[in-house]
Amino acid sequence: MSYPLYVAFVWHQHQPYYLDPVSGEYSLPWVRLHATKDYLHMLEVLQAYPTIHQTINLVPSLIEQLDDYATGRRQDQCQRISRTPVEQLTPRDRAFVLSFFFSINWHRVLCQYPRYQQLLQLRHDTGGDASVWSDADLRDLIAYFNLAWIDPNWLERDEVLRRLVEKERDFSPADVQAILDKHQEILRRVLPAHRELQDRGQIEISASPYYHPILPLLIDSRSAREASPHLPLPDTIYAHPEDAAEQIRRGQALYQATFGRPCRGLWPSEGAVSQSAIELIAGERLRWCASDEDILARSLGVGIYRDEYAHVTNPWVLYQPYRCHTVAGDIDIVFRDHVLSDRIGFVYAHVNGHDAAGDLIHRLNRIRENLNDPGNPYLVSIILDGENCWEEYEHNGDVFLHALYRGLAQDPNLQTVTVSEYLDRFAPRQEILRVAAGSWIGGNMETWIGEPLQNRGWELLARTRQHLLDWQVTYPLADLQTLAEAWQSLYVAQGSDWFWWYYSRNTSNEDALFDRLFRDHLGHVFQVMGQAVPDWLGIQAPAAEADRSIRGPITPELRAADTASPAWGPAGYCGAGGSGTMQRAQTGPRLRGVYYGYGPQNLYVRIETSGEIWRDLVGLYWHTGEAGGPANTQVRFAGTRPDLAPAHAVLYQWELVVPAYDEGPALNRADGNDYWHRTDHAPAVARGHNSAEVRIPRQVLELRPGDRVGLRVTLARDGQLTDVLPLVTDIELTVP
Repeated sequence: MSYPLYVAFVWHQHQPYYLDPVSGEYSLPWVRLHATKDYLHMLEVLQAYPTIHQTINLVPSLIEQLDDYATGRRQDQCQRISRTPVEQLTPRDRAFVLSFFFSINWHRVLCQYPRYQQLLQLRHDTGGDASVWSDADLRDLIAYFNLAWIDPNWLERDEVLRRLVEKERDFSPADVQAILDKHQEILRRVLPAHRELQDRGQIEISASPYYHPILPLLIDSRSAREASPHLPLPDTIYAHPEDAAEQIRRGQALYQATFGRPCRGLWPSEGAVSQSAIELIAGERLRWCASDEDILARSLGVGIYRDEYAHVTNPWVLYQPYRCHTVAGDIDIVFRDHVLSDRIGFVYAHVNGHDAAGDLIHRLNRIRENLNDPGNPYLVSIILDGENCWEEYEHNGDVFLHALYRGLAQDPNLQTVTVSEYLDRFAPRQEILRVAAGSWIGGNMETWIGEPLQNRGWELLARTRQHLLDWQVTYPLADLQTLAEAWQSLYVAQGSDWFWWYYSRNTSNEDALFDRLFRDHLGHVFQVMGQAVPDWLGIQAPAAEADRSIRGPITPELRAADTASPAWGPAGYCGAGGSGTMQRAQTGPRLRGVYYGYGPQNLYVRIETSGEIWRDLVGLYWHTGEAGGPANTQVRFAGTRPDLAPAHAVLYQWELVVPAYDEGPALNRADGNDYWHRTDHAPAVARGHNSAEVRIPRQVLELRPGDRVGLRVTLARDGQLTDVLPLVTDIELTVP
């Protein structure tokens, strides 16, 4: 018998638990807005292709938040402000609207609405001063923010929404309410639509531990050292497998209540597993779980190799499930192809949707060819976040998704399945004796533990938990409802998201909010116990890396890893908080720091940002006074942000541009009239998740020994300058 290649898509739907225990409302609107734009949309596209089967992973805390919105039990801050008559908004609320209600993809979404663009320009022209905005302008901004976050298919087919889009401006309070009413209509459909497709057999719904904790770290925080042996750990070891088990059990109970059947599959939060976690999952009577290919390679002690086109050259290792025997029972594990998953998450949005779908289908067929074993069934697992990438795609992903599903449905060599469908037909042929500890990010757990701020968070969590246990012993007859409320707040604080944002590589405009929510949930434990919140329940950010001059020559390989390699150690460093910068209001991605140095023949620069660097245009500007030649006085897009433009005129002879997305870098030369002309030189550039590394020969810049060089780095997005480093004076070095 000849089998097709089976393909299991697992879309992981997750948002942090945004409930503020103090105010009782959701602090951020992203659950609501991804529901109106993405969660229902993905199911509606899928319904058009009945033979395409998929797995949707719904985190239980997301289910809870969706239900709160659908039933009207809770609202978020943006929703409350949007419902309030504009003339009744406080100055603080009006300022918040200007700061937050442009939080949407400018390139794909905002630019479709001329009035929304006009309001963005008005914010720029008024310096973000809400007091000079008219009520009509502010109401239009509120309307557009909520309108543009709706699935474009609804905007086109719903008569009320279509009329509002055509109206363009001067929205009334009734118009804003009509938009919010449509939000509620969509929200009420999300969970029932999942159950309908589940009962029809087109999707399988899997779950995660309730509040999305990292299971191996709850079981024993020392598991992080399996992948990172020298990782600094908190002084207090967190080792409470009973907490991990409770997170799973609570999630399974909510799943059963929501979807009317037992859950069969688990996506461990962040794909994080360990042998202890697998044994725990098996003990909870789950059929399968999933993780990343790096975990599979370490578990088997073999490499997963790829050719120059990223095709796996030993595909039989990756493209099948594995069985793990434990004392608690057997569990089957599938491992995602992270190249295919990341192409959907980060690459395909920036090419034509039909071409992107064709590329993925071609790669799947190439896997089948490389396997060259049609007599055995194989499974390709494509697992990724299901809601975050579509705003980068044309028409919210429709062009790509329709082309992909249509192509898959018509290809006799490919068949999509839910994970359980495959496992029900084909038992795993291979076993794993011991599962390595790690996650789907780098195969380790450094994103959630190991840095001072993260470790401090774990210590506060452990200390609060011990206080709760002591209180239980002291008051054994405490009201069960009170006790449950205290433990719930502790479980919320175990979520991965708080530690994600404490990681120095993950920075957002909401860092302070996430820090406050984490501490408020721990503080709520004490409040429930009737105790004062202790003074030690605070977190201080560690000092940023200090600025320094070059300490010696460097010759680093260009890797653009999340963390600078030791080869950058002798380089100079200029940080965003150092003496070369000024404090200023910051919106959008920002530069975190710049490493710079020289070797015998080259100059080297490493740029680190707070966001995903591939979304941004990075500019490097050199002035080489001794070399002479034409020079320009302004960096690219200087006119869009006068507050960030260089504070004094500098004559730059060279510009190296690393464009957004997949475009290649270019070295440009000044013409003396603030225009740049491309040279024939192709700079060597590596670009990672939030860093880029550059190597350029000194002779290309016409540098001679003893020349003094100035460097400035810029960041831009959608034609707008977003950051400059340093702001006041250039980075300076002398060619040895």
